[in-house]
Amino acid sequence: MAAIAFIASTGAVRMRPLRIAVALGCVALCACDDGRSKGEAPSSDAVRVEDKTPGAWLRRDEADPAVWLASKEQGRAATPDDARVATLKKALARADFSFLETERMVANRTAQLAEMLAREGMSEDYATIIEELAAVVDAKKGKATYGELCGYYFSLRRGGASRAETLRILKERFGPSEQ
Repeated sequence: MAAIAFIASTGAVRMRPLRIAVALGCVALCACDDGRSKGEAPSSDAVRVEDKTPGAWLRRDEADPAVWLASKEQGRAATPDDARVATLKKALARADFSFLETERMVANRTAQLAEMLAREGMSEDYATIIEELAAVVDAKKGKATYGELCGYYFSLRRGGASRAETLRILKERFGPSEQ
């Protein structure tokens, strides 16, 4: 009985109806829906804004990596029959023999590296980046990690090394061993 008297004297009993009302209000708000039936996707006009520029990253099965990369490089939507796409397809095919990553990952790393270089005032051709990094790898040693080479490449270039000097250093590290 003393406990009930204490609760009544502290006002806890008066607060309980307010707490219950707030809790029921929250439950009611959570139960509201947006007018769609269960399993129905949100309408595209309400959720999606049409954007013709490529995203920051190429997601799985989003687009052909060469088309996406050409679009990133050119700053406009590329089509599969663009000459630049053909050049990038050849570079990505070359990369497949040298690197562990998929074409999608090579495309993402290339775009990332090119953007980082551009921020440092160094504009480099995407296909050339891929082909030159692939050329430093010794296939007899096995495939290399493209992301790792991109990291080294950026660090050396940012540190003041020329493209030729950077590629020479990378070839010493990842290229054929002198026997």
